[in-house]
Amino acid sequence: MSSVKPVQGGLRPTRRGLLVGAGYFSDFHFDAWERIEGMQIVAICDLDLAKAKQAAEKYGIEHVYTNLAEALTRTDLDFVDIATGPTGRLELLEQVIGRGLPVICQKPLANDEQCAAKILEMAQSSGQPFMVHDNFRFQPWYREIKQLIDQGVIGGHVHTITMRTRMGDGWGDDAYLDRQPYFQTMPRLLIQETGVHFIDIFRYLGGEVTECSATLRRLNPVIAGEDAGVMTLRFENGLTATWDANRYNEPSCDNPRYTFGEMWIEGDGGSLSLDSDGMIHVHPLGKPEFKHPYTPSKLGFAGDCVYACQVHFRDVLDGKAACETSPAEYGKTLRAVEAVYESARQDRPVRLQKAKASPASNGRRVIDLSLPVTPEMPGVEITTAKTIEKEGWNATTLSLYSHAGTHMDAPKHFVPGGASLDAQDLSVCCGPARIVSLPDTAPRHLISIDDVTSSVGEVYPGDRLLFQTDWHRQFGTPAYRNELPRISIELAQWLVQQQVALIGVEPPSVADVNQIDELTEVHQTLFRGGVVIVEGLANLDQIHCEEVEFIALPLKIVGGDGCPVRAIAIVDEGGSHER
Repeated sequence: MSSVKPVQGGLRPTRRGLLVGAGYFSDFHFDAWERIEGMQIVAICDLDLAKAKQAAEKYGIEHVYTNLAEALTRTDLDFVDIATGPTGRLELLEQVIGRGLPVICQKPLANDEQCAAKILEMAQSSGQPFMVHDNFRFQPWYREIKQLIDQGVIGGHVHTITMRTRMGDGWGDDAYLDRQPYFQTMPRLLIQETGVHFIDIFRYLGGEVTECSATLRRLNPVIAGEDAGVMTLRFENGLTATWDANRYNEPSCDNPRYTFGEMWIEGDGGSLSLDSDGMIHVHPLGKPEFKHPYTPSKLGFAGDCVYACQVHFRDVLDGKAACETSPAEYGKTLRAVEAVYESARQDRPVRLQKAKASPASNGRRVIDLSLPVTPEMPGVEITTAKTIEKEGWNATTLSLYSHAGTHMDAPKHFVPGGASLDAQDLSVCCGPARIVSLPDTAPRHLISIDDVTSSVGEVYPGDRLLFQTDWHRQFGTPAYRNELPRISIELAQWLVQQQVALIGVEPPSVADVNQIDELTEVHQTLFRGGVVIVEGLANLDQIHCEEVEFIALPLKIVGGDGCPVRAIAIVDEGGSHER
C-alpha cells in the first residue's frame, strides 16, 4: 500500500517505483530515493536473485523479482528507474516503455549508436516523461559555476573550459573488476562511459556543440575499449572546451571520484577554477583570486548528485521543471559522443549535423492519459483463447466491466431511457481541451466553481475541461475509489449552464460512489445538460500547458452504457502556452 505525506491543501500520495538493476551503482539510487520526499521504491528486479534480495533487505523493500515482465504487471507502479548496465538495454526498455510509465534511465543508454537512437526515439514518442540519469550536471559545483557564469562574475563571454581527469582505477589485470567489471569488455569505454558526462557538462555550461576533435588511446591491454584521450569541442558561441583524461594513471588527490578532476573556466572578465575537493576559486581580471563561499555535500556519490538528479526527476513529474536530460536534449549529447569517436577514427575534426525532426512527431508530443488494463484491474478478466503452439496464433478473451479503468459514460448509465454509447457524437470526443489544474487535491474534496474559475478563468460554451487532481496516483489503493475528490452538484449545474461539452476526471467517478443519491444527481445533471463524461484519466500532471488536443474514443457498442477508452493528449510543443 502506498504511503501518503502531508502537503499544502491535503495529503499527497507517494509515487511508487520499480528499480531495475541491483548492481554497484544502484546502491546510490536506493539511498537517494530513501531520502526524497514523495518517492518510494516498492519493488526491485534483477536477474541475480541474491543481489536483488540483498538490496531489498538493506533498504526494506518487500517485493523482489528476477523477471521484468512479471514485475511490470504490478498495478501500483508510478515510475521505473533503470540502473542496469547498457547491454540489452533496448530490449529492456521496450518492455518498460510499453508499460506506459515515466522512466529515469542510467547512461550509457546502449552499447552502440543505433540502439541508443532507437531508445531515444521510442522514449520521445511514448508520451511519458523519460529522463536520462546523467547525474554529473547535477553535481553541486557545476550548478554553482553555472550561476556564477550567468551572473557575469568572470565577464559576459566564457571562451575556454579545460578539464583534466585522472582516475587510477584502470591499470593492472584486475582493472574495474571490483566495482563495474563490464568496463573491461565495453568496446568503447572512456568517452562512452565517462566522457559523455563531460560533454553533457560542457553543454550545460556553454551551449551547443558544433565541432569535435579527439585523439583516443588504449593504455591497458586487458580492456577492450579506449581508456585515454584528449577531446576538444567547439561551440556555437565560440567557446572551446577540452577534456584531457585517462583512467589508467593515478591522481594526486585522495578521492578522484568526488569531482573526477580539476576544471578551469576562462572568460573575458576573469576565470574560475574547480579543485578536486569541490572548492571553487574566482580570479577576476586585475584583482586578487578568492575562494567562493559555498559548501558542497559529502553525501552519496560525487556531491550527492544522484540525489539532486532524482529530485529533478520528481520535479519533472510534478510539472515544476522541464527535464534537462530529456530524449530531445540528451540526443544532442549523444550526437557529440558519436562525433568524437568519428573524429578519432578519421583523425580530423568532425562537424555535428543538427538533428532532423521526426516526420511523425512534427513538433507534437502525445501523452497517454489512460490507465493500463491488466488482469489485476477490477472488472477485467483476460484469458488465453488461442496459442501459437496449438492454433498457430496468439489470442485472448477479454471480459471488461463497461466502466473499468479509463472509460466514458453514456447517459444510459444513470438516465432512464438515456442515449446509449453508439449514439455518442464523436466530434465531442476529440478536440481542444483546457486543463483545470488542481494539483494534489485533498481526499473527498468537493470541487467548486471557484476552483475552476481560479484555474482557467472564464469558461465558454463548447469547452472541454480536464480536471488535473493527481488522483491517478492513488490507483491500486482503497482510497482511489473510496476517498475520491469529486464534482460538487453546484459545479455540475454550473457546467451545464456554461454549456460545457465534455469533462474528464482522474478518479473512477465524477461523484462519490458510496453515496447513491449524490452519485445519481451529479451524473443525471451532467447527462441531461449534454455534458460528456470521461472518468479514470491518468498522467494529466505531465501536461505543462493550458490547452491540449484531447482524444477519447469509445467502441461502438450498441445499447452500451459505457466503455473503456484510450485517452490521449496531443501537445503542440512549438506553440503551447506553459502553465
